[in-house]
Amino acid sequence: MRTPSRSTLAALACTLLVGLAVGCGNARHAAGVTIHVSDWGGASADPNMARFQRTIMDHWRHLHPDIHIRWEHIPGSTEYVSKMLTAFVAGTEPDVMSLDASSAAVFIDNGCLKDLAPLARRDHVDLGAYWPNVLAMEARGRRLYALPGDFTPMVMFYNKKLFQRAHLPYPQDDWTWADFLNDCRALTVWPRGALHPTQYGFLAQNWMPAWIPFIWQNGGDVLSPNGKRAEGYIDSPATIAAVTFYAGLVQQHLAPSLSQTQAQGADPFENGLCAMEITGHWSLVGIKASDTINLSDVGVVALPQNVRRVTVIYESGFAVTAHTRHPEAAWLFAQYMSSPYVQIKKAALGIGISGNRAVAMARASSNPLEPAFLRAVPAGIAPWGARVEDYAQVEDIGTEMMQDVLIGGMSPAVALRQAAARIDPELNS
Repeated sequence: MRTPSRSTLAALACTLLVGLAVGCGNARHAAGVTIHVSDWGGASADPNMARFQRTIMDHWRHLHPDIHIRWEHIPGSTEYVSKMLTAFVAGTEPDVMSLDASSAAVFIDNGCLKDLAPLARRDHVDLGAYWPNVLAMEARGRRLYALPGDFTPMVMFYNKKLFQRAHLPYPQDDWTWADFLNDCRALTVWPRGALHPTQYGFLAQNWMPAWIPFIWQNGGDVLSPNGKRAEGYIDSPATIAAVTFYAGLVQQHLAPSLSQTQAQGADPFENGLCAMEITGHWSLVGIKASDTINLSDVGVVALPQNVRRVTVIYESGFAVTAHTRHPEAAWLFAQYMSSPYVQIKKAALGIGISGNRAVAMARASSNPLEPAFLRAVPAGIAPWGARVEDYAQVEDIGTEMMQDVLIGGMSPAVALRQAAARIDPELNS
């Protein structure tokens, strides 16, 4: 039996919410209220995150002793979206929710969130304090549906020791696909008689955030500009060429196959099997804790460019649900979570870059890798999930397409044409 799509659930949720909202009074300046907050992640399992949350909640209680917070952490981004949609259908959604750019459209475009722009104007919130391209991810024209929290552009991590061993200079932000390919070849070590290389230049992942920037860098895309059609875009010559280039890294044995990576059982970049990988700021946390690689041995650089320089940005902000019974208290909490006080402490965890530019710039000297992330921000654009509510299905089909190419040996042109034929009915259902 086919499960209801996200858009169906969200539309039903919003219909129910309209009914639930009838008779609910505005609780402006309410005191003695409890607001419910939901985010994703197993925060309680991380002692640093748990300490951060205790600190900011102690401060919140000092500032607003009459506004109590009941917080629910939902592990896993996919599970979070599903659980939130179910909550909207049931009328049990929170007052404030963490809004991830990768899935923002399903909530924004179905009217599930409150437009915060009038409140921001009324309270003189300085929206100019945020990175413009990050703030825009949560906006629709003049409407604003979340205040930014933290974010990361996707960048290239590289192992300095392996570059030194290969007598290669470290990559620079203006490097190209040709430079990247040459480095991959120089960094791949295949001893005579061995069945496989003992070291690869790159870790190729079948994870769409890691490979869609190659499509954009080549002037292609997976959807039309309005997000309503795949045919003519995901199967365009520019997209086919980008997927061919990415898959060629595996086919030329410059990157391990997906099965080889899976068989490793350990992080191929951290254990030195692969010299480069595409990832985000959050990986710094794991590398700091790693016993196989030192943070001082890691470099960060912008993604290699072809016809243009571009990467994808993933961001998380704080949204107020459209029919909360406590809009003023919820708005206060969303502002608090986006405030410099909280953002400074959150940025210190190293998970992401603060959406507040002043906080982010103040962190530039916190570690030698931070400036590379900041330099990548201007080239960052929103993930399609921030603009297309059914994009989760596109990602599923895109992942299967890449699997057909990398594992099944299908030609990129054929696999992408088949993907287009599957995606368009999903977008127009």
